[in-house]
Amino acid sequence: MIRKIVKELQLLLLLGILFVFAMFQGGFVSWFLFYSMLPIILYMLFIPFYPISNWKIDRKLSDRYLKTGRNIEVAITIKRKLRFPIFFLVLEEEFPETLQYEDIGKKKYQYLSDQQSYNRKRHVKKVIYPGFQKDFTIHYRIEHLPRGKHHLSNIHLRIGDPFGFVDCKHRFYVAKDFFVYPAIQELKWKQQSMSLEEGSTSSHVHDEKLTNVVSGVREYIPGDRFSWIDWKTTARKNTVMTKEFEQEKDSKIVVILDVGGLQQPQPLVFEAVVEWTASVLQSLRKKDQSTSFYTFGKSERFFSNQQLQFQFPAVQNYLSTVKQEQVSLAERMAVPMKELSRGSVILFVIHHLDELVVERLSNWKKQDYTIVVCYVIPEKQLDVKKEQYIRSLRLKNISVQTVTEKQLMQEQWEVQASQ
Repeated sequence: MIRKIVKELQLLLLLGILFVFAMFQGGFVSWFLFYSMLPIILYMLFIPFYPISNWKIDRKLSDRYLKTGRNIEVAITIKRKLRFPIFFLVLEEEFPETLQYEDIGKKKYQYLSDQQSYNRKRHVKKVIYPGFQKDFTIHYRIEHLPRGKHHLSNIHLRIGDPFGFVDCKHRFYVAKDFFVYPAIQELKWKQQSMSLEEGSTSSHVHDEKLTNVVSGVREYIPGDRFSWIDWKTTARKNTVMTKEFEQEKDSKIVVILDVGGLQQPQPLVFEAVVEWTASVLQSLRKKDQSTSFYTFGKSERFFSNQQLQFQFPAVQNYLSTVKQEQVSLAERMAVPMKELSRGSVILFVIHHLDELVVERLSNWKKQDYTIVVCYVIPEKQLDVKKEQYIRSLRLKNISVQTVTEKQLMQEQWEVQASQ
């Protein structure tokens, strides 16, 4: 406020000097100078007190649910009541911390050991010249969106005179949220023997859709797949009928995502872990595998097979918001999971491995689980000690796949569940 008053006094002093000059000097030139500057100075005197806070601001997004790496168009509409002339308007967008990253797709994983390359300081500053317009719209684009729930809130507007001597600014709170889901990559399962039912019988996870023996037909129920429809019986009975399959006994794969880790937070490694998990879950859904999904962190999150099959957007929504937590995976694994049936295939997606985690995984193996570990780690960090941990797990018949930059940058991802 003091700054505004000082500026106003300076303008009044300038106007006074011009008037005194015209009075003492006289003549056409001096009075022409005074009268030509008078409207400009009066305009400048009014600007600091212009009621810019009364403007109506609205923000529109081109989409609210996107995948990582995509772009989003933002349109900010401004409405005002009076046609007061505005020489220029400066708009500045205040981005949240979640948007200070850039996702360029698989190419980002070449910097897996260099976390700073993932960071990007975003800043939007637009200058327009509204003149006498009452309504106008400002467009801009946010590119290479990172995973997360992003909250756009504050917009800074500033108007001023042609010479930049005075201005008027105001901050508007215009809240808008949008979600960026983790990208789902095409994923191939190598033919591995994975026990899918209690007892000694094992099954293979193939790239082809898993099929079961047809045991009969029944009337269509909402949620049944289109491919299950028995067209011959439907035509004969004049009502939609679907095939009924024999179910595999206790057939189950459990995917466990580690959202903890005691090491220094590594945003890009954690993005790889989440993206790998999302791709695994989508691949298993397509194969009609009976699958459940857990996250191990400060608080456990569980998604049943029913949710994965018919409410997958809810799973994607969760994966878009999950963040790395400072909690030990080994500590959470110390608590037994009674709800898991013996013989289940448990696929861990982790980004931290130490002696205690190795011990916990060995204990789980002793409970008649088939353990598969996908270990995401930058190649530079794969030292002798980590290699010893991996060998130790493999000696105990625990499948371990190391996922480094090389695997992440491949056109098609691959899950290798071999010992």
